[in-house]
Amino acid sequence: MGTSYFLGANSKDGFFSLYSEFCSRKGDFLHIIKGGPGTGKSSFMRKIARAAEEKGLEVEYVLCSGDPDSLDGIYIPQLKTGWVDGTAPHVIEPKKFGIDSDYVNLGVFCNTPLVETDLNYVNLIYELYREKYNAAYDCLKSASLLHRRALSPVFTDEHLKLFRWEIRDILKKCGADADSPAQVRKRFYHAVCCKGELYLNADVNSLCKQKYVFSSEFEGAAAALRIAAEEAMSCGGEIILSYDPRDTEKLEAVLIPRLSLAFLGSGWSFEDETEIIMDTALPRDKVRELRPKLREINRLEDKIMGLGCSFLAQAKGLHDELEEVYKAAMDYAALNEFTEDYIKAHI
Repeated sequence: MGTSYFLGANSKDGFFSLYSEFCSRKGDFLHIIKGGPGTGKSSFMRKIARAAEEKGLEVEYVLCSGDPDSLDGIYIPQLKTGWVDGTAPHVIEPKKFGIDSDYVNLGVFCNTPLVETDLNYVNLIYELYREKYNAAYDCLKSASLLHRRALSPVFTDEHLKLFRWEIRDILKKCGADADSPAQVRKRFYHAVCCKGELYLNADVNSLCKQKYVFSSEFEGAAAALRIAAEEAMSCGGEIILSYDPRDTEKLEAVLIPRLSLAFLGSGWSFEDETEIIMDTALPRDKVRELRPKLREINRLEDKIMGLGCSFLAQAKGLHDELEEVYKAAMDYAALNEFTEDYIKAHI
């Protein structure tokens, strides 16, 4: 059994990383995997995870924000041990080598340097790959600027006071107390990737059965979630803050697993959610004035975001081509033998 989340995001500011917080609790040990494209880093972690689950251990899966079918990390809480892809764009190095972390080099199973006939081809793919990602980031930035400049905040402090009281009431009914300090974990449960915009609904649902969704056309949800985070932290215990991958300054979800409670933003949808409609607190004439403008903004944003995701899909295709070159140079028999021995020693 396990849950999944992202620690990286394709955002308006480029690639955004939360990997510095991964496997960093007291007593944790992190194995940092190195190796080029196609050297089996994701498959190596999947085999470790499968072995752990077969022994009844829980596994947390860190999905790749560019390609959610690939893994960037796993964490096994009972063993206080994690494995992570420590290569670009989320380069990771040991803090205290041999004490809290070490290396696993899968690059040794790849016959490098590449043959000369592959060099020009590989260099071209690398260049095109970076161009596609830069084009995608330009789209995300354009969509964000369009939204921010065209739609100013309409919720006042007086409006938000109403929702603070509602959040406090929900926390009280769920049995929140302040018997321990707050422990904040930062993650993403939503990605802008080669498959479009992907929400990890099933993983949120596995952590939290009670889900309150702040519904607002006018940026109210992000403000309400800031309040929810403040109130949750005052209650202590583990709190998971999930951010909007498009604009990483905005909260998108506040999860409180010990209460099986989640506060979520407008982009989320569950069959058993409780919807908190925020826009009824706004003056009706203000809503009528802004709604046509907002619909046009949303239409343009959707087009720009769609274009950005198409660039990410093209980048994924180029990365697949790159992997094929390196796979041809891999000694998979040796890698498989190493993996089997490694799992016996570590799981």
